[in-house]
Amino acid sequence: MRLVEDAWKLPESLRGDLFTSADARRAGVGAERLRGHRAVRLARDVYVDASAPIDLHRRASAALRSLDGSAWVSHATAAALYERPLPRRLRALDRIDVTVPSPQHAPRGTGIRGRQRTLDPGQIRLHDGLRISSPAQAFVDGADYLGFEDLVALGDSIIEERAPLASRDELRVAVSAHVGQRGHRRLLAAAHAMHPRAWSRPESIMRLGLEALELPEPWCNVPVVLAGVTLAPDVAFWRSRVLIEVEGDQHRTDRAQWLSDLERYNVVQRLGLEVYRLTVATPTRTAQDLAPIADRIRARHRPDAELPRIAGFFAGIPEFGEARWWEG
Repeated sequence: MRLVEDAWKLPESLRGDLFTSADARRAGVGAERLRGHRAVRLARDVYVDASAPIDLHRRASAALRSLDGSAWVSHATAAALYERPLPRRLRALDRIDVTVPSPQHAPRGTGIRGRQRTLDPGQIRLHDGLRISSPAQAFVDGADYLGFEDLVALGDSIIEERAPLASRDELRVAVSAHVGQRGHRRLLAAAHAMHPRAWSRPESIMRLGLEALELPEPWCNVPVVLAGVTLAPDVAFWRSRVLIEVEGDQHRTDRAQWLSDLERYNVVQRLGLEVYRLTVATPTRTAQDLAPIADRIRARHRPDAELPRIAGFFAGIPEFGEARWWEG
């Protein structure tokens, strides 16, 4: 039996990459064929082979290709492409955030959320082949669409000590350039609240909740040695001998993580430490969950209690209260 050639199949030159209707015409593909199920329209006059994976990077690339060369990816899309944390309501990213320089009009189109802004060219970079807001500018962009706690969490993730995406000076330049614009006061407050030792959005939100309760400064993710065992609790109030651990999905689904957590829990129990394990949802719910723990921290606080020895390999800032990152 002779197999019939698929007459609607795209030619090799158009498969696996973005193309325009002009590219299609040059390859002998007409408009009717583009309206078939062999191609997917991602943006104005930008298509992709339907068999190709359509991820965020490809959608962002299509959005930029549909505009002139002055546009760049920004806001929530930029944060997601840098793999920074966003609140659940923004993770779908149904539209690509793109910005153009003033006084151009904000772009419009299917799948695009357009903005316009006066921006120093130094705050735009090439990342994985895309023109995109720098990490420092991505933090500043957050003032347009994030609440305070999530803005701090975004900032924490950008300066995160293990692999920072921006320096203190880069953040200060970007924030200073935002003076006089909407949300600047909140942006500056978020910058002052950032710290490089919060390693996840839930940890950032919990840290802010603890600060609001006016507790002594905790040690966060600081490795210490107790009875010959090295521990690095998410949050530790050593003068109260109270630890708080943030539970995420990986603690429930990753067996290795689960076993590690179990072993650590048994160790701290033997050492007479009081441990609380929290899941972090909204800032309001987190504040409610932290209130009774805060009472225990105050009740157990001993100002003369001996602090544990910090592990020799640690080189970061142990306590939030010793030197604020923004001011240091």
